[in-house]
Amino acid sequence: MNRYYYTFGSDLGFPYQNGWVVVHADSWEEAHRKFRARFSDRLGHEGTLNCAFFYDENRWREMDPEHTWHGWKCWEIIE
Repeated sequence: MNRYYYTFGSDLGFPYQNGWVVVHADSWEEAHRKFRARFSDRLGHEGTLNCAFFYDENRWREMDPEHTWHGWKCWEIIE
């Protein structure tokens, strides 16, 4: 099982602001499906995930946002 990270900026249209959600899944396809089951695409933007960016574990670790994105936090973990 891998961890995938979906981030949200300050846009009030996002489910959360200034943070991220972690999705546990075996593949990107499964992670996107789980994310969409919890957070549907915005009206008028169907086919686009309702987040700012998404990252795999390796890229997330390289960026180290948990120690560098001050004021940001993990809002939710989706199993």
